[in-house]
Amino acid sequence: MVNTILKEADLFCPNSVRINFTIYLVTYYILIY
Repeated sequence: MVNTILKEADLFCPNSVRINFTIYLVTYYILIY
């Protein structure tokens, strides 16, 4: 699921935005668990 989101983000986001988005997702999952 996360990989699909990242692939979709690649279509319209620059790499820096994708990296920030990835960090946000990782932090989000860490906070949940």
